[in-house]
Amino acid sequence: MHHLFIATALLGAIALAPVSAQAVEPDFVGVRAGTLGAGAEFGLKLSPHFTVRAIAHGANFGYDDTSDNIRYDGDLKLASYGAQLDYRFSGKGPLYVTAGVYKNDNKIVATGRANGTVMVGGVALTEGQVGTLNGRATFDDTVPYLGIGARWPVGVVEINLEAGAYFQGRPRVTLTSDSIYANLPEVQAALESERRDLEDDIKDFKTYPVAELGLRYKF
Repeated sequence: MHHLFIATALLGAIALAPVSAQAVEPDFVGVRAGTLGAGAEFGLKLSPHFTVRAIAHGANFGYDDTSDNIRYDGDLKLASYGAQLDYRFSGKGPLYVTAGVYKNDNKIVATGRANGTVMVGGVALTEGQVGTLNGRATFDDTVPYLGIGARWPVGVVEINLEAGAYFQGRPRVTLTSDSIYANLPEVQAALESERRDLEDDIKDFKTYPVAELGLRYKF
């Protein structure tokens, strides 16, 4: 991850070179939708090859899952905002590469309930011992992004397609129970085993795939 931040910084340094030769000017304002949710963006043209963008995304996706015979109902809550720097291979060509840094508020929240006696971490627990479980998964606060895309002007409108990877770090899961038995050592050990299982189940979220479609108004 450290190398991704360096790459972003280097792109920013390169982009500053042509800025002194010509004025920065607005490029576009637009909307976008994809795997990071719905969002908006604003672009500033630094040179024929470089554009910097301010971007914000957000969405809620409901889901349900079962782990150790405990049913979880939850939401994937997406929220992020940041900046990306695009480098176009040709001043008039469609293809570009992009790097950015985001403030990341993505999280997963879920409520779990057992149906009868369940085995958790090798320990048999009743519904009463499990109680209602409240789980929460969070990620790194500041994360890098790398991608590649293409943009096609159609009059004053521009269509944009982009794919990339959002490196938000390994999830950190907390799990609590409202059961009156939650403080018993054997119940605590079982719930800690369940917490680790949940954390392992969503470990692939540390690299979040991005696919975006955008529509922009060109200035």
